[in-house]
Amino acid sequence: MDLYDADPRAVVRFLPGDLLAIAAFVLVGTLSHGTLTPQRYVNVLVPFAVGWVVVAPFAGAYDTGVRESSRAALLYGAASWLGADFLAQLLRGTPFFRGSADPQFFVVALVFGTIALTVARFLTLVVVDYRG
Repeated sequence: MDLYDADPRAVVRFLPGDLLAIAAFVLVGTLSHGTLTPQRYVNVLVPFAVGWVVVAPFAGAYDTGVRESSRAALLYGAASWLGADFLAQLLRGTPFFRGSADPQFFVVALVFGTIALTVARFLTLVVVDYRG
């Protein structure tokens, strides 16, 4: 694997579901805290979306292997979330985003983000493989 070895077909196959999973994860979290406003939602979503878009291609989430192996798709997606979550927390610790880089939130986001991405990728695999 090269430093950047993304397969455009894997990006097309998985990126929409990945971003929807991240958006849903942030929506559920924002709703559970009773702080849902459009501005707050976007403020929480952007660091995670940026973290994913920056880290995932370099961490293997869209490598050729994820198109060829369901296991690789799920494992690389989950592993990529670790880096994306870390970058998102760093971004939240800057003055550009309201919030903080709280270690507890890092763990919560890691667990629930991983679950959301794994479910989204599983559904993508089932739907795309079923439809051909």
